[in-house]
Amino acid sequence: MRRERVSDDIYVFTSGLYAHVTASAVVHKEGIIVVDTLPFPEETRGMIEYLNSLDKGPIRYLVNTHWHADHTFGNYLFDDRVQLVCHRYCHEEMTANSARSLAEAQANTPDFEEVRLRLPDIVFDKGDMVLHVGNKSVEMRLMPGHTRDQTVAYAREDKVLLAADAMMPVPYFISGDRRQLQESLARLLDYPMESMVQGHGEVLLRGEIPKAINAGINYLNTIEEKVAEVVRRKQPKQVLADILIDDCGLSRIPLNGLVQDLHQVNLHILYDEMTAAAA
Repeated sequence: MRRERVSDDIYVFTSGLYAHVTASAVVHKEGIIVVDTLPFPEETRGMIEYLNSLDKGPIRYLVNTHWHADHTFGNYLFDDRVQLVCHRYCHEEMTANSARSLAEAQANTPDFEEVRLRLPDIVFDKGDMVLHVGNKSVEMRLMPGHTRDQTVAYAREDKVLLAADAMMPVPYFISGDRRQLQESLARLLDYPMESMVQGHGEVLLRGEIPKAINAGINYLNTIEEKVAEVVRRKQPKQVLADILIDDCGLSRIPLNGLVQDLHQVNLHILYDEMTAAAA
């Protein structure tokens, strides 16, 4: 696990075991707000131990930005006094899907045998929700597309956006909606930001943020055009392997090359959608 400090009071923890998943913490002497957990128990434990060692306030809140296992499986490791927070859609998705997801993980990976599900106990719905510790405020807002329940958390005073999977090195919509994702990416530009924490991968600094967001928007436009041409020509799905992520304006390097695999999943989803629509 890698740890870095992106402002005086905000720490980011990046998984070394799975897909460079990130979790963050807004730290104040009156309390700590954690945003997401890390995939494996040992990493989330390490994050909690480090935050406790800072001798600041106790961890008061844990925000789940969306239901996916790599961001929520560590919920159970937090003290029962920590209040878990999420959007209503996240609570619904976890209720519907997390037990199955955990059973699959436990069947394949011994490291997950100890994991037990813990659902958030504070749920917000319409509008934004703001958490306060001391003079720190973290604003949560629904930004669907990666999933229908995807939210972001904005640390107002530090001007740091904890974007979770609303922002990744490659936009990814396997369990979401690409048009909603495109709209959410555009809305991220409305935030005044000194830095942005992606759900996977590197922290983006102020000068990098607009370029990265616009590259993601352009990528979604490009893959739609390229897959539409494949479908128009009635070519088989196999030709999608020839559409490389580099050809769509993004690098194949982040996440140790995993972005190319995610890119191919995006193409296959689009192909199936467009083929069904043309039938």
